[in-house]
Amino acid sequence: MTPTGFSHSSTELYCDGVAVAAVADAEGTPLYIYSAGEIRRRFRALDDAFGEYPHAVHYALKANSTFAIVRLLRELGSAADANSIWEIDVARRAGFEPREIVFTGVGKSGAELERAVSLGLKAINVESAGELARIEEIAKRLGRPARVAVRVNPD
Repeated sequence: MTPTGFSHSSTELYCDGVAVAAVADAEGTPLYIYSAGEIRRRFRALDDAFGEYPHAVHYALKANSTFAIVRLLRELGSAADANSIWEIDVARRAGFEPREIVFTGVGKSGAELERAVSLGLKAINVESAGELARIEEIAKRLGRPARVAVRVNPD
């Protein structure tokens, strides 16, 4: 069985059983190397921690939107948390359906809100009363519902 994660011998560093030096020789440096095995292990541990309780794990693309990582998390059953229209596009190319994407972040432009409403995302996280009004106007104009989650600051 191939080890997952990073390991080392007395002379080599490995990632998922592959010599890091060999990857660097083949791809050049600098480069980032991620362990698909470790991502799988950690996702399963998080997802399994909820047991049978209804839940969804949303991967925040702002953490790392490398396409291979986003695609791997989609294959594992993750949903997506996108902070920009660009991140929504990455999530869609990785196979996420709009119903699996939450659009979050402050300062969303009118064009971003228009696209988010037209896609029918799982939810748009609303940051202000003004943003909620803009989403409502767009939804009415497009003749489609917009699901929102309201972020509340007690102050």
